Amino acid sequence: MPTELLAPADKHALVDALRHGQGIESAADALGLDLAAVWATARTDTRLTIALAGRDPDAPEEAGRAARAEFLRLLALGVPPTRAELILGVGEPGKWRGGDPAYARACAAATDASVRYRSHAGPRLTVQNVAKFLDALRVSGTTVRSAAATAGITTQAVYQRRRRDTQFAAAMDAARESARRAD
Repeated sequence: MPTELLAPADKHALVDALRHGQGIESAADALGLDLAAVWATARTDTRLTIALAGRDPDAPEEAGRAARAEFLRLLALGVPPTRAELILGVGEPGKWRGGDPAYARACAAATDASVRYRSHAGPRLTVQNVAKFLDALRVSGTTVRSAAATAGITTQAVYQRRRRDTQFAAAMDAARESARRAD
């Protein structure tokens, strides 16, 4: 059973206690809060996380720090930097990298770490790729897999397109028929 999250009033009271120097265990105990619920809530609540780190979440500099942390999170998830900037809509995070070498290294590390999570699908089915694919499919004995490889596309892309595009499906069928007649 998943751990319950803190109610907003409990979360607010806990942050206030932490802001005023109380330790996490004593604050949670005094408020009757389960520590597992505190940790679970901190996963998605930036303000609580900042308070748990021993800083004042209402301090002006914390907004910038939180935005930087969110930018790093997006990079680590494989979101390209320009798209992460659009998602956040908070100024220009790219400028932060230039002004802070340690942050620039963290951004590079997060981006590098996410490489294995990015899509490695081949290029989209452009008009040129479709033409190459269909030409290769017209050759006797050619499979969809080898025709796709010739065109530099994936078989998954071919079959997805076939399911949603009846004209493409008809062109594939005609190419296969042409190959059969050539035998």
